[in-house]
Amino acid sequence: GWALLMFSYYNEYKSYLSPIMSRRGKTGGKYDRRMSFDDIKDERMLVMVDKLCVWMGTILGEKLNRENLISQIRNGAFMCRLAEEIQEAVDSYKNTADEPGSLPRKAPQGYKLDVSGRSMEARENVMKFLNWARELRVPESSIFSPDDLLKLKGKMNVVNTLLAVARRAKDCGMAADIDAPPKIANAFQGLEEKFGKKFDHTAAAFGGAKSQLKTVTTKLNSSSAWKIVQQKIDTILQLPGKPSYEIFRA
Repeated sequence: GWALLMFSYYNEYKSYLSPIMSRRGKTGGKYDRRMSFDDIKDERMLVMVDKLCVWMGTILGEKLNRENLISQIRNGAFMCRLAEEIQEAVDSYKNTADEPGSLPRKAPQGYKLDVSGRSMEARENVMKFLNWARELRVPESSIFSPDDLLKLKGKMNVVNTLLAVARRAKDCGMAADIDAPPKIANAFQGLEEKFGKKFDHTAAAFGGAKSQLKTVTTKLNSSSAWKIVQQKIDTILQLPGKPSYEIFRA
């Protein structure tokens, strides 16, 4: 009886640990809350993190989100790759603008790709990117300290620097605009990949409709507040180009 009781406690302990163990990294390291944005409660900040992830991920061809952003950029290599992409727009801008001003002549050189986020090579990568950002004329007040990233002391400072870089890139003619409102089609992209053609018509409609939307005919019988909600949803479906928050604010 005692052995059976101990075995039961052991199984309960394992079930408690399972969600924690599932959040360990690929190399078996413990989950570090500082590497994600779980502790950020300000929704405005989280929106900016999401915008940064979409912007950087689009430019670099990577899938970035709140959970993996810091771990991906921690060794500085992603940021140096980003600088290379922006530098192309900078070079073109310098050749066409009347008064481009002082801008970097080249992207960071000789950075290391596969290095630990705690290594000296990672610190050198980060410093190369920050020096390039200064040449891009990102204000010094917006430049993060290397330890904000390398020692995870200030991840939002890192985000703010990258947002400042994004807006300077826009000033220099880069097509990718971090402040552009995203198409609703982006929200359905993952659903398409997971469920196939079931969501094709939805994503196509909101991304610039190629086919006519079906008319919504189902109505609520009650005259409660839910009917008002349905009317708002119907409006969204008929006006795919208008942001939903504007419709609900009306």
